[in-house]
Amino acid sequence: MKLKHIVALATAAFVLPLHAAELSAQKGISILLVNGQTAQEKLGTNQVTDGFTQAVVKMDGKIGHGASAQIFESKPYVLNFDAKGNDIEVKLPKFNSAAQAKQAFDGQKPGWKVLVDGKSVDVEYDLLPGKKGFMPYAGMENLVAEHNKQRGIYFKEGQLIDAPVAAEVAAVTTTSSVSSTSSVTSNAAVAEAPKVATKNVEQLKAWYLQASKEERKEFRRWMIDQE
Repeated sequence: MKLKHIVALATAAFVLPLHAAELSAQKGISILLVNGQTAQEKLGTNQVTDGFTQAVVKMDGKIGHGASAQIFESKPYVLNFDAKGNDIEVKLPKFNSAAQAKQAFDGQKPGWKVLVDGKSVDVEYDLLPGKKGFMPYAGMENLVAEHNKQRGIYFKEGQLIDAPVAAEVAAVTTTSSVSSTSSVTSNAAVAEAPKVATKNVEQLKAWYLQASKEERKEFRRWMIDQE
């Protein structure tokens, strides 16, 4: 792609307002962090912008009915997906008992799903490793930052600064993939040029939003000079 086409695309991204979507979760799921920051609403609605989105979630609710009902709490999971729509919901399959839920989570395949405007989208998820000893998930923002660092994903004040293309697109062969050490991503997805362009635009938007007024003016002058 020629430079002037990339610049034109980036300019359009700066001029147009960022679209905000609403991120929520089904009953029994808590949203802990969104894009590296503590969630606005653990059990309610969070505002996110279009593009690569990361949510740290856990199951935390009652399973079963009547006297047999039990409270089940899972370890946190890191979900990565592409948020392009209005209503985004994190879901899990229905578990009939706490034992069934425990079995699914012990196998690190609980079946996390993300629906955008009612349609399932690709999602990658990883179990978030905790610290050893008492309160393994204290200081969760730091744990997530370290988890992301190992994968080349960086957020600053809720804005994506950098991420490998492989982390920004979901696997094309499955609806969801999970690994305790690394996310599984299709090689075909990594190679697609449109995905690379999307990554570049997301990075440009993040850098532009963090720039000072003078830096933005200087950048716009530079873009004009490239024509």
